[in-house]
Amino acid sequence: MRHELIAKRYIKPLMESCDQVSLDNLSTLLSTVAKAYENEKFNLIMNSNDVSSSAKCQLILDMVASANSTTVNNLIKLLAENGRLSLIPVIADQLTREIGRVKRTFKGRIYSNNVVDQASVDTIARDLGTKMGATISLSYVASDFDGIRVEVDDLNVEINFSKSRLNAQLVEHILKAI
Repeated sequence: MRHELIAKRYIKPLMESCDQVSLDNLSTLLSTVAKAYENEKFNLIMNSNDVSSSAKCQLILDMVASANSTTVNNLIKLLAENGRLSLIPVIADQLTREIGRVKRTFKGRIYSNNVVDQASVDTIARDLGTKMGATISLSYVASDFDGIRVEVDDLNVEINFSKSRLNAQLVEHILKAI
């Protein structure tokens, strides 16, 4: 949570100073750099006390050199000066989310122990997006949930349809009717 708060300090000025195309490009670029943090050898270099901060900064600057962007270069240098190069994955994720909020596009997941076909996933995403006034893309995640659960974190939406809950409500309704 602390990292996300720090990341927002860097994202806010970017959101205010860059146009939408620049933000999209920056998000893509930072997401690409963030993927490098998934590599064990890269992390060894970035977390090593034997490698200077300027060398770490230069490594990342070399990774983003093709963008030829002073905004990106300045962001990387600023992060290096403050010893926060490790925040790049968090910044990339938060920037993508913030752009999504502005564009009203969100990602979510459908959990179920039964396979949900792509047509159903697309239909649920379309209908939920229409109801929420946003564009939502959903992905199916196999789980042990007995029913269907839809989550869209950035919209704070969670919808559950549980077979056991339905059965309990059905029994309760029948007992009341008797």
